[in-house]
Amino acid sequence: MILFLSRTLIMQNQISKPAGHRKNFRLDMPLAAGKLPNDLLREFLTQLDFHDPSLLINPGIGEDTAAIDVESEEVLVLKSDPITFATDAIGQYAVLVNANDIATSGATPRWLLTTLLFPCGVTPLEIDRVINELKEFCQRWQITLCGGHTEITDAVNRPVVTGMMAGTVTRKKLIDKRNMAAGDRVLLTKGVAVEGTSIVAREFGDRLADLGLAVSEIEKCRQFLADISVIEEARIAARSAATSAMHDVTEGGLATALEELSIAGNHRIKIDMDAIPVFAETREIGRLLGIQPLGLIGSGSLLICCRESGCQSLLEKIRKSGIKITCIGEVLDPGQGISAIKKGRSIDWPRFEVDEITRLF
Repeated sequence: MILFLSRTLIMQNQISKPAGHRKNFRLDMPLAAGKLPNDLLREFLTQLDFHDPSLLINPGIGEDTAAIDVESEEVLVLKSDPITFATDAIGQYAVLVNANDIATSGATPRWLLTTLLFPCGVTPLEIDRVINELKEFCQRWQITLCGGHTEITDAVNRPVVTGMMAGTVTRKKLIDKRNMAAGDRVLLTKGVAVEGTSIVAREFGDRLADLGLAVSEIEKCRQFLADISVIEEARIAARSAATSAMHDVTEGGLATALEELSIAGNHRIKIDMDAIPVFAETREIGRLLGIQPLGLIGSGSLLICCRESGCQSLLEKIRKSGIKITCIGEVLDPGQGISAIKKGRSIDWPRFEVDEITRLF
């Protein structure tokens, strides 16, 4: 079976020379609205290498599709997500946010297409930096950057990257949230709002400094970006027969992610609020800016449901890999909703209509 993937600009693998070393006077010149000019597109494409044997049609001027051979695969898993925050690391976010969701199904992230939208006046050098970042993080996780489109438009006032990721998994190993069952334990990796902590520090560092947060603490929070991937812990969990479901914590934070998990798995969930790990840095940022960590965008944290009998073994394997993980609750009977306890007493589960980070923009 051949899978055809639409795209106008195809970018993949490695650009052989750093952008700053290229002798092209046009790289620093602002671009007008429209598609990336063909001469610049050709320059980018001629410096790419193509090693993925599944890629049947390579990128080139006038090529509007990518063709991928998926004959040997059983299940194709698809995911799409736009990245509009953290423009200083937008390529990294685009790769990992999409790959994270693929990994929660037990699949291996394989191919990425991206639509890149830049505001008028952007330079080719700025576009090239994003392409290089996409390339770098695809290479790091053995993902083929196989297609996309790049456009300069007055419809945006900051870069926007929309990614579409495809992954593969055998039908037997596909993880379906509907396999959740009463008695399963609910695990959370790392802590609350890994992504949100980084974004807030990157986008609002000056505001935090004005509020008294030390520059060293702001920089520490910025570096939370290094931990937004959940691919490794998802791989470990996927290999465990005890794993019944996984869910990536994203927009709306842990509070929203648990509600989504409950709905998708059609089981109620009981959470011990005192067990939820919140980084001290995240808690301080929340205090200074008046935002709630549980409602803050949270890529980097993975929710795992697993059978009680295999819980301890899975905890040990993930911890052995160097990733923190905590049991924060259990799955109840069929239904939907979250029951919360704090200091032994029942409390209302917090709900957020929109992500807490939106209140800062």
